[in-house]
Amino acid sequence: MFLFTYRRFSLALISSLIISACSSTASHIQSSATEQYYPEQATVGHNSEEVHQLQVQLAGIQEQIENLNKQINEMRQQQATISRYLNVRLSSNHNYTIKPTSTTKKIDNTAEARRLYHAGLYTQAIRLLKNADSGGNGSAEAQERMWLLLQNHSRLNNCESVINIGKRFNSQFPHHAQSANALYLVAVCQNRLQQQDIARVTCQRIISAYPNSSAASKARLLMSKKK
Repeated sequence: MFLFTYRRFSLALISSLIISACSSTASHIQSSATEQYYPEQATVGHNSEEVHQLQVQLAGIQEQIENLNKQINEMRQQQATISRYLNVRLSSNHNYTIKPTSTTKKIDNTAEARRLYHAGLYTQAIRLLKNADSGGNGSAEAQERMWLLLQNHSRLNNCESVINIGKRFNSQFPHHAQSANALYLVAVCQNRLQQQDIARVTCQRIISAYPNSSAASKARLLMSKKK
């Protein structure tokens, strides 16, 4: 009886050990199979980090490309401006030859300033016309230089200079063909500087003094926009 019980116990123990060993082996086999057939599950976290780093690098490259495009556009604009200036200068040189006289320096200076203005090089033109803001001796050339200086300042939105030179030009040369336009440039700058009441007075002055001019039409339009 005792021997029979002992054998049953031994068999039960051996069976339990066999079952445990089988379960462990099965778990190991299942884990290996999972890694073998589904390796992406083990590397998802690693791949996500790589993707994030690539996205950051891509964003940096795109920003560099945008900056380079901006620089290229600026260089193209500068090249176009220089080309316009050179074309105007060459064309002018073919059209006429300046004879050497006592006033050659002044004529060259005015002609050069005009070429710079038409080429869009307003700052350079102003440097050549720096002494033209007073109207000089009132000659036709002095008036032309003063009007040209006023236009360059207007292109650069130098409103204080535009107001001072424009008022002086109109006061000294009220019958000049551009006198009404000079006042209109003054009104535009006054309006830009939030001096609407003063700009309105200037517009009314244009309409009163030069009723049939294009400046008067533009002054009426400017007044209507401010209402």
